[in-house]
Amino acid sequence: MTTRELCYDDICCGCGACVVRCPQNAISIMENEYGFTYPSIDSNRCIDCEACKNICSFNNEKIVHKFKCYASGNQNDDLLMKSASGGVFSAIAYNFIKEGGYVCGSASFFKNGKASVEHIIINQLEDLYQLQGSKYVQSNTVDCFKEIGKLLKNGSKVLFSGTPCQVDAVKALYKKYSGISLFTIDIICHGVPSQSFFNGYLKEYQKKKKSELYYIDFRNKKYGWGLTGIAKFKDGHEETITPEKSSYYRYFLDGEIYRENCYKCPYANLNRVGDMTIGDYWGVEKYSPELLEKGNLFKEKGISCLLTNNDAGEKLLFEYGTQLVTYPVQIDKILKINTQLKEPAKHSEKRQIILKKFRYKGYGEVEKAFNRALVWGKIKSMIKNIIKKVIGK
Repeated sequence: MTTRELCYDDICCGCGACVVRCPQNAISIMENEYGFTYPSIDSNRCIDCEACKNICSFNNEKIVHKFKCYASGNQNDDLLMKSASGGVFSAIAYNFIKEGGYVCGSASFFKNGKASVEHIIINQLEDLYQLQGSKYVQSNTVDCFKEIGKLLKNGSKVLFSGTPCQVDAVKALYKKYSGISLFTIDIICHGVPSQSFFNGYLKEYQKKKKSELYYIDFRNKKYGWGLTGIAKFKDGHEETITPEKSSYYRYFLDGEIYRENCYKCPYANLNRVGDMTIGDYWGVEKYSPELLEKGNLFKEKGISCLLTNNDAGEKLLFEYGTQLVTYPVQIDKILKINTQLKEPAKHSEKRQIILKKFRYKGYGEVEKAFNRALVWGKIKSMIKNIIKKVIGK
C-alpha cells in the first residue's frame, strides 16, 4: 500500500470529515512523529474524486453571523456543579434528551492507566455526566460522525457540541439537516494537544504516584469555579491538579502544546460556526458586578458566556434552556479575557523544544525539564526576597 498526505499540518484540524466522506474508504487517520493525527490516503484505492477536499471546512470561507451575547448559569445545582463553567451545555442537553433527542459530545475513558477521548452519542439522562467538564485534549470524532448521519436519516434530532472545527465538519457533512434536526454548540477553544502527548503525561504522573489513575478532571468545582482539578487513583487517594504543579496543564494554558493548525485557527474570531457558542465568563466580578447582585448567578459555582448565532441558536436557548437564567451583556466585556474570540493562540520557542523532547526521549524528559524550571523559579524567588530584605534594612 502506498500513501500520500491529504494536506499540510498547519491547515488540517484532524476532524476526520474527509474519512467519513470518502466513497472508497481510502482515507485513514495516522499519527505523526509528535502524536498529532492526520488523514492519510491509500493511493491504491483513491479515485481522485476530490470528495475529501470538497468536504474540508477548515479552509472554506466562513459565514458571518449576527450574534446575541449573554451571561448565563444553570439553575439545576447538580448539573451546574458537574460542569466546568455555568452549565449551559448540560441544561440544553438535558431537555434535548428529555424530548427524545440525541446528544453528542466529548467523553474520557480510562483503561490500564491510559485515556481515550472520543465523541460519543447519548440519549439517556443518566449518561449526561460523561459529556460534562473540560477534557483539554483532542477527541476522536470519525465514528460519531458516521452514527450522526444514520440518526439524521432516520428522522432523529441530534445536538452536537465540540470545538469550532468539529462543529464546522459535522455541519458540512450533513448540511441539509443543519438548524432543522441537527443543532450545534461550539466551545470557545484554546487549541488541542494530542492524545499521545496526554497519555505520555499520564504515564509519568502515575509512575510518580505509584498508583493507577482512573479519573482526571482539570476543572473540578470541589474547590470552586476556576482552574483547580482533581485526579483519582485506584488505591483510593485523590489529589488536586493545578497549573503550578502540572506540566501538561501549564503548557496547555500557555499554548505550547497544540496542533500546528491551532495557531492559524480561522475560527478564533466572532464569525462563529455553531448555532450557539459557549465558554466561561471570566472576569464577571469586574466587568458585570451587577449580575452577581441579582441572586441567581454565583461566581463560586461558575458563570458562562454564551452567544446565539442564528435562529437555531435562539431556539436552543429559549426552547431547551429553560433551566438557565440569562442576562444580556456587551460582547466587549466577554472579549476582555476570552481572547480566543479575537485571535488564535500563540506559542513561544518552548513549543518546539517540548515537542522534540517528547519525540526523541518521551514525556519523562518533558517532565524533568518542567521540574527543573520549577526549582529554578523557586530559587530566583528566594534570592529576590533576600535582596529585598537586605535593601530594606
